[in-house]
Parts: sequence; structure tokens; C-alpha cells
Amino acid sequence: MLFYDRETETFWSQMTGEAVVGPWTGKALAWIPTTVTTWKEWRAAHPATTVLRPPGPARQYEADPYRAYRAGPQLWFPIGPGRVDPRYRAKDPVTVVVRAGKPRCYPHAALREGVNADGDLRVVRRGASVRVEDAEGRLVPSLQAYWFAWGAFYRGGTVFGAP
Repeated sequence: MLFYDRETETFWSQMTGEAVVGPWTGKALAWIPTTVTTWKEWRAAHPATTVLRPPGPARQYEADPYRAYRAGPQLWFPIGPGRVDPRYRAKDPVTVVVRAGKPRCYPHAALREGVNADGDLRVVRRGASVRVEDAEGRLVPSLQAYWFAWGAFYRGGTVFGAP
């Protein structure tokens, strides 16, 4: 998937943060720390959160527009036969970290509930929420993706707990 920046007319890769078409081609966005969670879990932890929305009909934050996509085996973005590493299913969720130019993948299926130690990183899984921290507990920039996307963009990277 590509993001489009109307201001600069640049297309950016969601997986790498690099500009692939437009005046910023070859440049990369800085990764920032994130936590992926459900709206229910976020609201419980941060009840004073303000949600901004564009004018127009109200968005249904309680609804999950990708539930059916995640449940089925079909990919919206075909990548060719034999391109999905068979260790996991194509749409198994993963967390990707790139440190010092070295990509690392954390398949959620390989993570136990709670803290998963990996050298100087801690991958914390609590229900649907996954975050990556350094040894001091600070969030580390990461990306949530599917297994097939990891394989398409980061072949040769290290996979945590790989069978």
C-alpha cells in the first residue's frame, strides 16, 4: 500500500517509509514509536482521549472495517505464487523493527502474553496490543504488518522465534 501526500505529490511506501514516486523519491520518513491496540483497550487506558475527525458523517470507531479481510485467506495485494514464507500464514500479524539498518520481525504467533525478551528489546503483548520497548522501557519505533508484507519487503531479516 502506498500513501499519497497531496501537498508534495509524493507516494510513500507504508512498509518502509520511503518515497517511491514524486519529488521526494529516495527520501525516507522517520519511524516513530507506536502501540497498536483496540479502541476499547485504548479508551480504557486513556479515558480523556480526544478523537479528531473530519467534517461530515461520524466515523464508527467501534466498527472494524478490515475484520472480513483479516478473517479470510485472500490477499488484496497479490505477490505471486511461492512468495509467502511457509513458516506462518500470509496474513498472520507481525511487528517489524528496524534498528541500525537491520530489520527484525516479531510474528505475534511467536509471542507469548506479557514481556518477550530479545537482546536489548522487550516486545510486550497484552491481548491485541503489541509494543516494543528498549531496556529502559521507552517505546521503540515499530510497524504492524502481515507476514506476507514482511517477506516482500524485508527478505533476509531476522525473525524472532522462527520455527
